Amino acid sequence: MKRYGQYCPVARAAEILAERWTLLVIRELLWGQDRFNAIARAVPRMSPTLLAARLRQLQRAGLVERHLVDGEARYRLTPAGEELRPVLELMGAWGVRWMQEVLPEEYDPALLMLDIGRASDPERMPERPVTVQVHFADASAGQEYWWMVLSRSEGADVCDTDPGRPVTIWLDTDVPVLTRIWMGDLTWSAALQTGSLRLTGDRPSCRALPTWLHVSGFAAVPRATSPLPR
Repeated sequence: MKRYGQYCPVARAAEILAERWTLLVIRELLWGQDRFNAIARAVPRMSPTLLAARLRQLQRAGLVERHLVDGEARYRLTPAGEELRPVLELMGAWGVRWMQEVLPEEYDPALLMLDIGRASDPERMPERPVTVQVHFADASAGQEYWWMVLSRSEGADVCDTDPGRPVTIWLDTDVPVLTRIWMGDLTWSAALQTGSLRLTGDRPSCRALPTWLHVSGFAAVPRATSPLPR
């Protein structure tokens, strides 16, 4: 660990938290991922070797504990790590407010679908399972098709392989369009009106889909009138 050599508590905290990727690993732990592979899927540009090193570093720092469950490693935050939740929420709100531009290389269909799935509220879902096939026309090979099985008993189960259920709704769009809807910068109705998002299939289910899915917790953050350049 590189040290700043200052008594300042900001400096001491930054010694642990300011390392590249560290806050994103903590983000995943805060948002419920406890398996190595699940964390890795949310940070695909981070090598498995570096992820393992960061997790060990966070264990040594007292922010993460590692447990074996049925022979599989599980990671969870200690009370000190859990106390970072409002810090990351404030950082996220600041990022939405002041750094509004999303660069082309930052659109990530895997992270987007993961976010939509883990933010789901089962109480909003249909009583009987409904399968939605999502097609991203602009995604790279292997990430064009996703499936969501929505139900009150399970919430939103997101799959990158066909779950083998009959499809009720076909959703066709581009990654930036659904990302903007997720982040609250575009409404479902506006995307449907322009044709940048298309829903086909069972008509009552198509009409209900926007009410079944949440938007990001950061969607309601007011945007700055003069955002920072990127």
